[in-house]
Amino acid sequence: MANSSDLARLVKFHNSGVELSFTTRPQDKHVTPTQQPWPSLTPPFIRLTLIGIITQIIYVIYIVAFPLISNTQAGGPAADLEILMRDYRWFAPIYALGIFLLYYLFWQAIRIVATAGTQEPGDTFQVSRLKLLILTFGLLFGFTLVWLYPITANDLFRYVLRGRVWAIYGESPMLVPPNNFPNDPYIAFAGEFGNWVSGYGPLWEILVQAPLRLGATNMVPGAISLKLIVLLGYLVCAVLLGWFSNPDHSSSSKDSSLIALTFFAWNPLILIQGPGNGHNDLLFMTLIVLGIILWKRNLWWAATLALTLSVLAKATALLIIPLFAVVLLRSQPTWRQRILKGLGAAFLGLVTIYLGYSLLGPVSETLHGVTAMLSTRRGFAIASEVRMILREVLSWEVAETLPRSTARYIFICFYAWLLLQLWRKKLTLVTAGFLAYFSQLMLGRTFRIWYPMWLIPFAALHLTPATFWRTFLFGLTAELSIINYFVVWRWWLRDLPWEKLGLSTTLYYWPVMHTLTVPWLFGLPLFGPVIIKWWQRRT
Repeated sequence: MANSSDLARLVKFHNSGVELSFTTRPQDKHVTPTQQPWPSLTPPFIRLTLIGIITQIIYVIYIVAFPLISNTQAGGPAADLEILMRDYRWFAPIYALGIFLLYYLFWQAIRIVATAGTQEPGDTFQVSRLKLLILTFGLLFGFTLVWLYPITANDLFRYVLRGRVWAIYGESPMLVPPNNFPNDPYIAFAGEFGNWVSGYGPLWEILVQAPLRLGATNMVPGAISLKLIVLLGYLVCAVLLGWFSNPDHSSSSKDSSLIALTFFAWNPLILIQGPGNGHNDLLFMTLIVLGIILWKRNLWWAATLALTLSVLAKATALLIIPLFAVVLLRSQPTWRQRILKGLGAAFLGLVTIYLGYSLLGPVSETLHGVTAMLSTRRGFAIASEVRMILREVLSWEVAETLPRSTARYIFICFYAWLLLQLWRKKLTLVTAGFLAYFSQLMLGRTFRIWYPMWLIPFAALHLTPATFWRTFLFGLTAELSIINYFVVWRWWLRDLPWEKLGLSTTLYYWPVMHTLTVPWLFGLPLFGPVIIKWWQRRT
């Protein structure tokens, strides 16, 4: 959790408009903790309520424009943001303005709770009320967005299809793809991924079975039920961050959990891509947060189990495992204890993984979908942009492999440095985790707009100006990028005479839109905090 010095630098937009810091309000000398007046209408409470109401209105506008039930009942293939707006293009600027406004309101909320979170011990009742307010509005936002059609990605429908493979046809979704059942009434929703087996972990596939085995096998009830599972993960993660994550019980920083809760629960990327689009990433993120909290409570075996389960939810969680292993070993005073505890954690983790995968088929076969997803998907990343530039000047064979290989080697070296810094106790598991996932987003072979969600729990647990701005800007640019990729290209750029550029491909979408999107999509989160810090020093 952020300490008092981190929080003291967190929100100061009052003068310069860019610096995030605040000052602590002194306790009223005439009011003791036992004489605290009932803070029923405190300014932070009122302001957060107003922000919550305006935010809710925006989300309601979105679900009215993109309703889940009617659009899903229209059948597959799944639509996207641009397809759903073709008949009323005037809504496109409203949608974009709504994204900007959501992030502005979110920023204002962080400013308010950053100040309220540093009150004296006598103000703990107010902080508790604010936490309940944040959580209540967060659940309202999340439940509202359950009824939003997944406008930025159709993964939700494929979750249901793969669940039907097991629930209806009795086959493992990690071994048999949806296209093996061409007469399935919803097979059109599979799109170009109909031949893919599940690339997610067995824990997720087992959770999918809960509502489907209870009867939610049709696409609409199936999609709603899986969104509710994601919403449950959102609730658990919010409660963990708001009430269980604070390791420092000193009076100066005990209420920093209020900021962590708000940063997660009101984060537009979490809400739109989680309950809104139904991405299951919230499940593995919640288990990682649980594992970190258990580790801070010296429950190494429980932390090991929670982090292993996160891998069984989605393989993306694998990045945290070596980091945790180093922290676990380093915490022991002797090599004998390190070996014993390391072997115990490895045994617990490997047995759990084996049992999880074996529930869906032979382990050697059920891993194929996971490895395929990790090794074959590409696009919309920095390496993809470099690849498209290089193939205009180098041979395709070199251009196809050089960017990804170089990025992979850079990531491996950086990750090794993180492990070394953890061993030297220069980093914590939380800070190393943030840097590991941020570097993966920058150097990975593929990128999707919900991937920056991975940063948010780590940033919430250690919120500094750098982690705030990198996560905030990444969420904003990711949400805006889909407008560029879908709307701008299809409505205005697709029919331009791109052949006059003499590119080495006729698939102009990829080089053109990568060049017009990747620089600001990744550049703002990477360099934005540096520019902001430089501007603060000047002003």
